[in-house]
Amino acid sequence: MANPNIVSVARILANTVSGSITTSNTVFHSNPASSGSVHKINSVIIANIDGTANADFDLIMNNAGSNTFMIKTVVVPADSTLVAFDKNSSFYLMENSSIGGAASANSDLQFTISLEQIYDA
Repeated sequence: MANPNIVSVARILANTVSGSITTSNTVFHSNPASSGSVHKINSVIIANIDGTANADFDLIMNNAGSNTFMIKTVVVPADSTLVAFDKNSSFYLMENSSIGGAASANSDLQFTISLEQIYDA
C-alpha cells in the first residue's frame, strides 16, 4: 500500500503507546513495511519525571531509513510536560516509517503517543 484512501476505510484501530526515553535514538512506534495501514499520530507528550533536573529531547521520524528531526534539543523542565504534537498538528506515519527519539539523561523523560491505525482493505 503506497498511500491508502482514508475516506473509505475498512477499520480504524485506536492505540496509545508509552515508555521511557534513553540517551540513544530509540524507536517509540513503527509502521512496518507492508502493514497495509497508515498511522495517524494524534499527539506526542513528553513528561520529565525527574524532580530536580531539566532534560533535552529530540523527536525523530524515520521514513524508509532517512531520519528527519521533528524536534531538536528542546528543554523539558524538571517536573513538567511538553506537548510536542497535538490533534491540531497531527501527522501520518506511512509504511516503513517510525517515530522515536532520545534524551540528554536516561529515564528522566517518558513519552505517550496517541494514534490511529487506519486500514483501507
